[in-house]
Amino acid sequence: MKQYHTSITINAHLEEVWTALTDFKNYPEWNPIVGKLESEMKEGSKIATFIVPLRNTYFPVLLSYKENQELVWQGTKGSKFLVAAKHYYRLNAISENQTELLHGEYFSGILSNFLTKTFLSTMQAAFEQHNVLLKKRIEKNK
Repeated sequence: MKQYHTSITINAHLEEVWTALTDFKNYPEWNPIVGKLESEMKEGSKIATFIVPLRNTYFPVLLSYKENQELVWQGTKGSKFLVAAKHYYRLNAISENQTELLHGEYFSGILSNFLTKTFLSTMQAAFEQHNVLLKKRIEKNK
């Protein structure tokens, strides 16, 4: 299974981080990667997400929405058997005013074996950029 994982410590209360992370309508203001993200945010619902660098809209399914804890969705290309990508955000309280954001993706299916190290490195760098920009957005409002 191919995968990449990132993490960052944000100097804010966990609920503050969750609020900013799930404020999808304002993503275009600060996020150069995700140009749009829309959904009911109910498990099993489809998400419409426009990924700027790929210039494409994807429609993954929301697998987990646990307020102040976890957000997970999975997209497929063709079918899960061919390739599936499970994208996650998880929050952990380090202290009253510090939160760890875990952010990554797992790939499965037979075509995932052909994902290159360059592709995975590029995606990991994009996730790290997302994390830094989210941290700056939250901490500048303090």
